[in-house]
Amino acid sequence: MAILNLKEAAINGKVSHGSVLINSPPMVRSGKKNDYMVGQFLSPEESYDFKIWEEDIFSIVQANGTGIYDVEVIGAEFNGFYFTVKKIEPSHDTTISKHDFLPFIPRDYINKQWLNAIKRLKNKGVSDKCWGLVQEILADPELENRFTIEGAAVHYHDNKIGGLVNHTTKMLNILVSLFDNHPELQECADLMAFSIVVHDIGKVFEYRDLAPSEYWYANHRVRGIEFLTKYKDKIIDIYDETFYRQVQSVISGHHGDFGDRPTSVAAGIVHYIDTLESQVTGLIEAINTAKGDR
Repeated sequence: MAILNLKEAAINGKVSHGSVLINSPPMVRSGKKNDYMVGQFLSPEESYDFKIWEEDIFSIVQANGTGIYDVEVIGAEFNGFYFTVKKIEPSHDTTISKHDFLPFIPRDYINKQWLNAIKRLKNKGVSDKCWGLVQEILADPELENRFTIEGAAVHYHDNKIGGLVNHTTKMLNILVSLFDNHPELQECADLMAFSIVVHDIGKVFEYRDLAPSEYWYANHRVRGIEFLTKYKDKIIDIYDETFYRQVQSVISGHHGDFGDRPTSVAAGIVHYIDTLESQVTGLIEAINTAKGDR
């Protein structure tokens, strides 16, 4: 069965057939009469919600887990668009793989934006020793080169291949604007830039191909601090222990009230930058997928 073009199928009342990817475990919810399943199909363009109302159908997904399925779906509208799944079975087509479905940000675009952000921040006082340390850390074999491959999230913002580095780059660009508005922050330019680069580095371990990893429950803040301990002595030699502990505070506190609250000024600033970037990106993505013109 051919891969289902979800964008073309996303019409209320339209019946479509094809192969889809369920990349993250769906949820079973309690309805007024019976339980039902909700989840998402993932495609290179975007993700689409689906619902399965019949237990004998969603039990197939429960039994087989995430993966590629052959489906019959009908477009539906109620508080937003979703697909109603009428038939589903695991796909046995060996010519398609999970990676045929994953959305991605073009590599050339990522590289260009990253190098441009570094250039702009160098002009604001971020030192070569900072970028040298960043380069060494990102090349660590334990990361498997996945800082530039993994998404920034499973859902919400930048949930695409390359989304993690894209989110980080946009945060670095916001930092440039903060330096323009508040030049006094430039005396901490290395700390701010380095902290932004590594604040989400633990997502390389929390996610795997836009889905939760095996040990996802040890979240990216924990894993990021754990990973960076191998560079503790080097960071302290280049800067000092205060710098290292400030970076730890950023990793642990950049989620604000949705994690450990910020305990340093640097953590508070990175939290605000992170929130601004992710919320604006999420809003723009929602606008792009909405059918209205608001």
